[in-house]
Amino acid sequence: MSGNGRAVAFHTLPMHGFSDTMEKHFLIGRDFEVSKKILTVALLFAVISTGFLWADNQVITSSRVEGALAEEMLTQTTWAGYAQQLGMEARTTQADASDIAQMRLMAARGDAGYPVTVGDIYTLSYIYNNQVVTIAIEIGHSPTVNVAGIGSFDTTSRTFAQFKAEVEAAVTSRYPYSSPTLTITAVGAFSVHVSGMVKTSAHVEAWGLTRLSDMAWYAMDNASTRDVTVISSDGSERHYDLYAARMCGDSSQDPLLCPLDRIVFNPEQARILVSGGVRRSGTYQLSGPTTITGFLDEYAQGFTSSADTSRISVSRYENGTFREYEVAYGDDFILQDGDSISVPALDLPVGSVTLDGALVSEDSRTSSGSIHGQVRGQYFYRFMVGETIEDMLVEMSPYFTASSDLDGCYLTRDGKSYPISFRNVLYGNDPDGDIVLQNGDRFTIPFSNQVVMVNGAVNNPGTYAYVPGKDIAYYVNLAGGLSSAAKGIEKYRLYNNYGERLDDDSPILAETTIEMEVSTFERDLGITVSVVGLVATVLTIVTSIVNLTS
Repeated sequence: MSGNGRAVAFHTLPMHGFSDTMEKHFLIGRDFEVSKKILTVALLFAVISTGFLWADNQVITSSRVEGALAEEMLTQTTWAGYAQQLGMEARTTQADASDIAQMRLMAARGDAGYPVTVGDIYTLSYIYNNQVVTIAIEIGHSPTVNVAGIGSFDTTSRTFAQFKAEVEAAVTSRYPYSSPTLTITAVGAFSVHVSGMVKTSAHVEAWGLTRLSDMAWYAMDNASTRDVTVISSDGSERHYDLYAARMCGDSSQDPLLCPLDRIVFNPEQARILVSGGVRRSGTYQLSGPTTITGFLDEYAQGFTSSADTSRISVSRYENGTFREYEVAYGDDFILQDGDSISVPALDLPVGSVTLDGALVSEDSRTSSGSIHGQVRGQYFYRFMVGETIEDMLVEMSPYFTASSDLDGCYLTRDGKSYPISFRNVLYGNDPDGDIVLQNGDRFTIPFSNQVVMVNGAVNNPGTYAYVPGKDIAYYVNLAGGLSSAAKGIEKYRLYNNYGERLDDDSPILAETTIEMEVSTFERDLGITVSVVGLVATVLTIVTSIVNLTS
């Protein structure tokens, strides 16, 4: 092992020979394969068994749990090709020659950095003696361009924008008020030579906006992305780092190519594969000695939230054997060419809670997704440690229906029930939303009946369909109007579905009870008359007794 890192686990598999040691390792490998098969069968059985146990209930998995599992499954596990190492997508089918020429022309006209290129054709127009003069200018291999009647111009290291400004200024100087205009009519093409780590050396077509990275498709997978040589027509030699250009944004490392340039793809020095819980998995080439920590920071761009940085696996083939090292982030473990790094996911504890009541049931859905009547659904929601009630409700909100009483929900935990307004939690103005979920929690969502009850001094007391926005008078009319014993339309009491008195100006909602007050005048008058009659009768009897006694 190289470097100062710790190798807490390794497996040796000899690559040649038929010694006793070879047979021993073969048996170990065979036992390992058998163990994997047994484990796979056990996992499949567990999954199938779980499906039977929960056949009557739906299981909702937190998106955080799914994301953590998906990160581990979707990571890159194979070596990427040369172009893919530079983040380049697969090339599309080439268009025909006329389309290519038109696309190049439009690109050249829109790019202020387009260089004056061999084969370009420009058109110069200006006014002289009230006539439009048009001159075609073709760029050749000579660094000097002669413009008839205007002068000579040096095109060395000139962009078209610079050349255009010089020519138009010269025309204006010679012919004031001539309104000169120089435009690109056609763009030229030239060839460059690719060699080195390529399938075959060849001359390749290029044009004014061809960059070094455009030649990546000709390189073999074991060519270096960190050291590409460009030899100019004058023999000068420059070295470029295409990784720095493509993956780090250093445009100086991806120059425009010039006629007669020779591109040499040098052999790679060290290629590393990283997968698992990192932000940017893939295949990378090193430019020098690098530790596991430096590589994960610079190339893999750090870790995902589910990464276990304490048991990073490094697979390596050295001295004729295949070894696997287990290291930790922060170790001074020096990487070598061909190392394969795997960052495993944490063994995240996952819990489950139950939601029961007025929820969409999968059995109640039709092919169009509509729901018929009141249904009762039960779901098991799997969550990651640290998730809150608000996190759960965001995931479960599509399962609530118009019959869900979101204000009357409650949580049952450790045998005790606590009321929670799911509506306020979803609105973000209820501290109950910050309650952390615990394994075994049970949430009940009652049904909300879309009716209003009217009783008291009305002709037809009963329940009537709730219509949002309607007032007291609307529901009183549905109940047959006020009875003769009513105190008046302004005399009423409102109660919610829990029997609690509401303010008189509260809006009429579903399950509200409207009680019209009854006038007690007739009843009180009858009692008064009865009492007066009784008193008169008693007085009459007393008077009669007194008279008889006398």
